[in-house]
Amino acid sequence: MFRWIIASSLQFRLVMLGIAAALIAFGTERLYRMPVDVFPEFAAPVVEVQTEAIGLSAREVESLITLNLEELLSGVPWLESIRSKSVTGLSSIVMTFKRGTDIVKARQMIQERLTLAYTLPNVATPPVILQPLSATSRFMMVGISSDKVEPTELSLLARWTIKPKLLGVPGVANVAIWGQRLRQLQVQIDPQRLRDARVLQDDVIAAAGDALWVSPLTFLKGSAPGTGGWIDNTNQRLGVHHQMPINSPEDMAKVVLGAQHLLMTGKSMALGDVTELTFAHPPLIGDAFVNNGSGLMLVIEKFPSANTLEVTRGVEQALAELKRGLPGVKVDSTVFRLASYIEESIANLAYALAAAALLVVAVIGVILYSWRTALIAAIAIPLSLLAALLALQLAGATLNSMIMAGLIVALGVVIDDAVVDAERIMRRLEARNDGSDASIAGIIFQSTLETRSASVYALAIVMLAVTPIFFMGGVSGAFFEPLALAYLLAVAASMLVALTVTPVLSLMLLGKGGRAAGERPLLARLSGLYEDVLRNAIAARRKLFLAAAVAVVGGIALWPLLGQSLLPALKERELLVNWTTAPGTSYAETYRITSRVSRELKTIPGVRNVGAHVGRAVTGDQVVGINSSQIWVSIDPAADYDRTVAAVRETIDGYPGSERSMHTYLRDKVSEVLTGTGTAIVVRLFGPKRDVLRQKAEEVTAALAGIRGISDLRAEDQVEEPHVQVRVDLDAAGKAGVKPGDVRRASATIFSGLTVGFLFEEQKIYDVVVWGAPETRQSLTDLRDLWVGKSDRQNVRLGDVAEVRIIPTPTVLKHESIAPYVDVVANVAGRDLEASRRVRRAAAGRAAHAVDRGRGRDRRIPAAAGLLRQLAPRADRLPCAAGRDGGRRSRGAGERREHLARLPRGLPGGARHGGTQRASADTPLPVASGAGRAAVRRGARDPRRAGAPGGHRDELGGDPRRASAARGPGADSRPGDRPAHRDRDDRRPDRLDADDAVRDAGAVPRCWRARGA
Repeated sequence: MFRWIIASSLQFRLVMLGIAAALIAFGTERLYRMPVDVFPEFAAPVVEVQTEAIGLSAREVESLITLNLEELLSGVPWLESIRSKSVTGLSSIVMTFKRGTDIVKARQMIQERLTLAYTLPNVATPPVILQPLSATSRFMMVGISSDKVEPTELSLLARWTIKPKLLGVPGVANVAIWGQRLRQLQVQIDPQRLRDARVLQDDVIAAAGDALWVSPLTFLKGSAPGTGGWIDNTNQRLGVHHQMPINSPEDMAKVVLGAQHLLMTGKSMALGDVTELTFAHPPLIGDAFVNNGSGLMLVIEKFPSANTLEVTRGVEQALAELKRGLPGVKVDSTVFRLASYIEESIANLAYALAAAALLVVAVIGVILYSWRTALIAAIAIPLSLLAALLALQLAGATLNSMIMAGLIVALGVVIDDAVVDAERIMRRLEARNDGSDASIAGIIFQSTLETRSASVYALAIVMLAVTPIFFMGGVSGAFFEPLALAYLLAVAASMLVALTVTPVLSLMLLGKGGRAAGERPLLARLSGLYEDVLRNAIAARRKLFLAAAVAVVGGIALWPLLGQSLLPALKERELLVNWTTAPGTSYAETYRITSRVSRELKTIPGVRNVGAHVGRAVTGDQVVGINSSQIWVSIDPAADYDRTVAAVRETIDGYPGSERSMHTYLRDKVSEVLTGTGTAIVVRLFGPKRDVLRQKAEEVTAALAGIRGISDLRAEDQVEEPHVQVRVDLDAAGKAGVKPGDVRRASATIFSGLTVGFLFEEQKIYDVVVWGAPETRQSLTDLRDLWVGKSDRQNVRLGDVAEVRIIPTPTVLKHESIAPYVDVVANVAGRDLEASRRVRRAAAGRAAHAVDRGRGRDRRIPAAAGLLRQLAPRADRLPCAAGRDGGRRSRGAGERREHLARLPRGLPGGARHGGTQRASADTPLPVASGAGRAAVRRGARDPRRAGAPGGHRDELGGDPRRASAARGPGADSRPGDRPAHRDRDDRRPDRLDADDAVRDAGAVPRCWRARGA
């Protein structure tokens, strides 16, 4: 086949040159249109369902919404894992599907399940399936502020004008607005004023709701407004249209109340006589800091595989078009712009490639002493790379850092193919000119055939060497598959170019006038030097072999000391500061602290821009409370990067009393996909009793605090905030003639508000809300003094029929596979991957030891499990032995998930997580223990994953004690052949070594089950 390809190329050389020129032109044009991103789409298919429930506590969100939806969605096909977070006013359920799953089909399955969500109580909006997002999610943040436009009007512009325009840009998936203050027509009531007028809350609600065309309250007449109909006569049909007369608070104030006692006495009373009506906005769930003041922050996210540069240009063009119709509105699109990093990287790469190309051509020309040979290499090298990129573009790939890395790795093979072939052909032609009668084409044909016939074996070896990358799976596989694919395509394209284009160029450039004038001086000098070195090496071959052996042994000894990292150190110009104030902190205080920190950060030399958002937004990517915020710091490209980063860190460290951490955005997103959070180390504890989980989390946190290299250590989901609890006394309520539901509804209307209808103005929609006047909802006294109306138009004081007190309640409630869990999270400060692995190894031992210590003290501790994940290649598949409690066996991760989904929530953790299990590369391995033993996700590349060698000490700090307890009978048998805890029950927990803890926790194919929960 090679003979035919080479001969045909030489015979139709003009056609071949035309094809090469067309390939260069077409490849360059397609390369310009190729989607560009920083990383490949490394995340598994994910679908998130959010349900807004403003006014509900985290516990109420969990019990009323999250658990119902989890049971509804847990059996969706292809589901790999299901996790949920319940915070104040929001339920978020994140479903991760098996890699390769069609995301459209997965969303369809979820949508079909959500048709049964009508069983949810009427305290929440319908569940919303968020749009599929790229692995990097955010690509742009836009700040909007104004000194002339009032905040609610600015929010209307953003909601009904700017957001629809941006969503129309191809590639934009979602636009979340922080600081949104949507206008409401509020009917504000005072319970004392209503009592004096003998008017009930129900009278006001009925009057306001029935006055509108549309009401969501099914017990009101406004829920069925009816149609206008038409008038038919002999010659004409006239449609009947009703014009809404209510457009302002003054109009609503004229609506009369329909109280029965007013109708019987003939009196007339309007809403304006007993209530205050005004335009206002609902309570804020989030806010933004823009341009040194309050404003709106638009967080724009893109679809998977969307071209970041193209989508960014489309958004900027849309904003430029909108600016002409937004006088007095400032639009700042520099808060965060991922395209800036890509453009800067492309510019640096283009400069480096241009310099490298000139150097390659110059070196080849000088060494071979032939500009024609250098020209052949200068054409063949970019042609091979362009052919590979064209193949990737036609396959739908995205140009990213991993593809560029693959092409750079293949560059050595490409250059070798171009230079070796041209140099050998030139030597053969020189030999012919010295007396050979062979034709030029024949010499080129024979020389190319000899070279390529030998190179085909090298090509096969190279392809076989990188083939295992395609079977890695998980996040590591998603990262490195584009690299391997780009490498293989570049090598294959180089082979094809060497068989076709290089012989043609050699024939046309070296065939006539191609003989070099005399000997090549530099090459002759280098050849002589090499011959001398080779001669001496052969003479002292024993010494050479000894030196090589010493070098190999030295390399092996130094290998553990070399740093490793999954990602290179990317100098991103956008820093992300996560800031969390004390639980229960008010919106005003959180915003004050965030704005003060942001203003101080903006004064640092080298900082170009600072923006921040507090809390969360509707359909946003932050599932947090109002006490959490994010500060985005943009560094000037001309500034000293390291010095500016150090100054930013020093500034945020100067604010004690708040939890804060600083990351770069891209590394934070990669860490979030790898570990499920934005941190490098996660110890996950499962169990049905949250008080026990809190206790164990505190013990694990204290145990990890002594490890050198640990930073940002904290227990998530262990923070509580004060919450007001209202508990109705049934005896007192029965004597007063009040039902518990009456108390809740009366309190909810005053303190949370009740939407009774909607006003429509063009495409805008306003809520009409009955709410308590601001002065009636400021303290516990206002709640206790609230009047609860009865059917006889008498009122009962809430404090007389209910107990009102302040209790602690969790701020975030998390589930995985419907099982509650708690995370102890940490980062590794200033460490590469190998050092980080040692930190995680020590953390695993400490965590297992800390969790195991409670076994001897309290046999009533429920089943729990710990899971350590690491920012490293995904975990190996580790089988676990069934515990003595039995449970049914599950042979794979998918079957295990289905088995767990079928078990009721009331079962203890040991029964839920029992059975022989296998952890997949992307799902956690929950294993249960009587005291909550920690299980460890080991990295696939860790040579110690098959078992931690006992006998060495903790090398990262601390002084773990040696284990002296001997294993019981059957310790060397297979885990599945004996009860899992039989040889461990009598082992003293105070004699547990860190390395043994790693082995017990899951680094070896063994896991420990609960003895009984």
